[in-house]
Amino acid sequence: MESQSLRGAESAAALGNELIALLYQNAGKEEFSRLLARIDVSDHSVASKELLSQGAQMAQAIRERFDEYLQRERGLNAVIETAQDLTAIRDLDRTLQAIVHRARKLMGADIGYLSIRDREEGDFYVRATDGAFSENFKKIRVPQDVGICGYVARNKSPYSSAEYGKDPRFSHTGPIDMAVTEEGIKSILGVPLLAGADVIGVLFVGDRYVRAYNAWEMSILSTLAAHASVAIENARLFEQTQVALKQASDANALLKKQSADTQIAAEAHEQLTTLVARGGGLQDICDMVASMLDGHVSVIDEAEQCIHASAAGNPEPGHEEKRRGTEREQELLYTRQDKIHAALVESRIIGRSVAAYVMPDEVCRVSAVVGSRGLLGGLIIRTATELNDVAVRIFERSSMVTGVVLLAQERNEYAARQEIPAIFRGLLSQPQHDLARLTEQAARHGLNLSQSLCVAVLQAKGERAAYVLGKLRGLPQLPATLFDEIDGAIVLISGLTDDEELRKSLERVIVQGMREPVTGVISRTLAHPRALPECYQAMLRCIATMHALGRSGAIFLERELALYAFLFDKRAPEDIEAFLAATLGKLYQEGRQRKSELARTLLSYLDHGHNARAAAADLGIHINTFRQRLDAIDSLMGTWNDGSRALEIHVALRLLRLREEFTSTGNSIQ
Repeated sequence: MESQSLRGAESAAALGNELIALLYQNAGKEEFSRLLARIDVSDHSVASKELLSQGAQMAQAIRERFDEYLQRERGLNAVIETAQDLTAIRDLDRTLQAIVHRARKLMGADIGYLSIRDREEGDFYVRATDGAFSENFKKIRVPQDVGICGYVARNKSPYSSAEYGKDPRFSHTGPIDMAVTEEGIKSILGVPLLAGADVIGVLFVGDRYVRAYNAWEMSILSTLAAHASVAIENARLFEQTQVALKQASDANALLKKQSADTQIAAEAHEQLTTLVARGGGLQDICDMVASMLDGHVSVIDEAEQCIHASAAGNPEPGHEEKRRGTEREQELLYTRQDKIHAALVESRIIGRSVAAYVMPDEVCRVSAVVGSRGLLGGLIIRTATELNDVAVRIFERSSMVTGVVLLAQERNEYAARQEIPAIFRGLLSQPQHDLARLTEQAARHGLNLSQSLCVAVLQAKGERAAYVLGKLRGLPQLPATLFDEIDGAIVLISGLTDDEELRKSLERVIVQGMREPVTGVISRTLAHPRALPECYQAMLRCIATMHALGRSGAIFLERELALYAFLFDKRAPEDIEAFLAATLGKLYQEGRQRKSELARTLLSYLDHGHNARAAAADLGIHINTFRQRLDAIDSLMGTWNDGSRALEIHVALRLLRLREEFTSTGNSIQ
């Protein structure tokens, strides 16, 4: 009996030692449960079993309490680590990722994730995940009135669901439920991220099995959510601070750059001003600006003629180069000139320089030079690349200095030319007064009235007399010539007595270069200045006759027009039309090529004094063909060769040729 009692005591002692060993080994609940089962089936007395069971239960409670302490310690450590992260926050995404990872690890959960509120869209999107493998889940967006996220956001309090898919306490949507199901989540716990009274996000943990979450887990997750809120707000403030600092830095850099640019522009302006003060002219300005801006600089007058250009760079080709260039090159050159003209007009309107054209190898910029009376000209620069803001400012200031010089030159030229209008009035008025004094005044301007003279009158369409004057001033081929504007027309008195040579010079520079047609007449050679008034009136009649004929854009000789100007003085275009129709009859009809040929044939015959062979040779046709045409003319006009009628027909044919120049598509001699 004693031995049996002894064996029972030893057995109880062994169980107690095993219980202590389990505590020492930090055994789990399963091992304590197995020990309790062994005690229940042991052969100890009831009292011993009860005593051993109580000891095992107490040991198990101690173990659970110890686990709770460890869990709280881990939670406290996680909070401390998160707080340390916040003190050294540099990367918000990494900090949020660390918070999600700690929440998942602390809760022993399968997945952790954090959703942030989109302030613009008003919904929530996943910002950080840990343990998630579904890409659809990572891209999920949740409206504020849907799911656990919406519930937590609306109520601003923690929320848990042991079975997400079957929970009826919140709204479900197909896409969100599908993403959660794809991730395999069953249970979810979510706590709000609060910034004051606003919910800025929700922190979640989830498991892929059904489970419940206790109060402590909600508490520690809420603490981590609070840290996440602080991190997000700190990051937002830090980002705002960085943006403000960058803006301040950029503003400071811009201010320094503007100050430096202003200084550079001011120094350039000072150099230009000093240059002009020392007596420098337009050529000096062109050279200095070209050196400053590394380009080719030119100054044009109000007639858009180049009057000065820098020595450096690639100047625009002159007239000789234009003639030698290919047709394509000429077309390109004229296109550039048109663009420069348009840019000059725009620059005058807006008061700033304008890019005329930008090409791979050349950029052209134009700045209008304007004075009190209007456009004085322009400053043009051609560079390999576009000018920066500082260079544009220097260029525009250079145009202002150019304007000062142009105004000074204009004032000097005006002072030199101020007696020219009086000279013209004295020479062209009838009767002339004090011709000796007029001769002396003209000589001061290079015109010798004691030699033979020619008079020319030019009229430009649209009141462009000032433009024509500018063209004439830039015409070196007109020596010993005075010109001025009189009653809207340009009048020239020239010592160049070869009227054909004078016409060629004017056509080359004035007619071809004008954008609107210019009509002019050049007189016969005058032996004495006393013939100037009568000659001037004859020029005016010739101009009026050309207007009546509808001709413009050409320069004629007086000897070509004198007869018709006298015959049709003060006649309207309708009168000339009636004369042609009445005199030529059937030979003058619109759109009849055959009758036009006959009219030309008859004119050549009359011009050659009724010499058929000479007229046929002039027309380049056989004598028999010529005679056949004469027969056709006889059948159309009847007896046309009678004295007075032949003269009238001759005058009408020459007048028709003068009007049409053999090129019109209407009533014409082809």
